[in-house]
Amino acid sequence: MKIKSLIFLCCFGLLSNVFAGTNQHIHPKANDQKGQQVSAAYSNCDITIINNSFDNVQVTGTFDDGSPLIPFSVYSFEAPHYISLYYYNYCHSGMYLTIRTFNGHMIYNAYTPTNMTIRIVPYLNNQLKAEVSAK
Repeated sequence: MKIKSLIFLCCFGLLSNVFAGTNQHIHPKANDQKGQQVSAAYSNCDITIINNSFDNVQVTGTFDDGSPLIPFSVYSFEAPHYISLYYYNYCHSGMYLTIRTFNGHMIYNAYTPTNMTIRIVPYLNNQLKAEVSAK
């Protein structure tokens, strides 16, 4: 029975890594193939969002040039999401982010510098809070 559980966990881990590419978010005007290859080289030029809570959250934001981030959802205990700040051929210093639950409760609303991790965790009375730390 333990072997079946171990095999299941290994397969689940491999499948989650296959779909990890969908957790990359980029600037709306940085959609050319060369820009994505260059941004992969600057992998430390991003913001990481991890949802370790039991609620799903919605992430919106604005890049420093005023372009909106295409909103996305981070589901409960899903793989980390990465927002690349490499566009216009250089790494930008940060962006303005807003994170809300699906029912509208605001968890995080601030300017976030590059190389930061925002971890959504449970808090008192079934509320959520954001813990921000450097990578």
